[in-house]
Amino acid sequence: MSGKLERECREIYREAFCDPNDIFENKLFGCCFKYCRVLKKNGSAAAMLFALPCSIYGDGGAFSAVYIYAAATKAEYRGRGLMSSLIESLKAEGKPLFLVPANAGLVSFYQKLGFVPFNASAGEESVCRAIPQGGFADLAQSEEKSRKPLFRAMFFSNNVGAPENMYFPYLME
Repeated sequence: MSGKLERECREIYREAFCDPNDIFENKLFGCCFKYCRVLKKNGSAAAMLFALPCSIYGDGGAFSAVYIYAAATKAEYRGRGLMSSLIESLKAEGKPLFLVPANAGLVSFYQKLGFVPFNASAGEESVCRAIPQGGFADLAQSEEKSRKPLFRAMFFSNNVGAPENMYFPYLME
């Protein structure tokens, strides 16, 4: 992806998340920009998300999945279905998807897209585990793990059921 596109995505990221920690932003874009999915309008980035690769391990074996992170739409384009389109394009690829909504108000949005809530945990005793892969693994290893004992996440899959108490300490808060 071009330098212009990365700059536009960084602007969307800052607008949505007001991240004063540009060190993390630089790590995120440095390690994971290749996983950034973008929807353009009028030749510029209008919505973006990171489709971060993971493997989920549990009693039923292992499978590839995608952790959706930093999903954001430029303010002037919100409410026009752009994020829904991005997520639908990910769903069409067939891998299970999971995410942690940035706020409680987004839960109904993700439910309309077929996501179901489940419990995730930073507790290593969980049988089910999501392990970052590729550049996401590099980023996750450089960040302090979340200490939230239990939190609500959301899951979508046409093939496997939502996990419960999945170990996933990489919220990158």
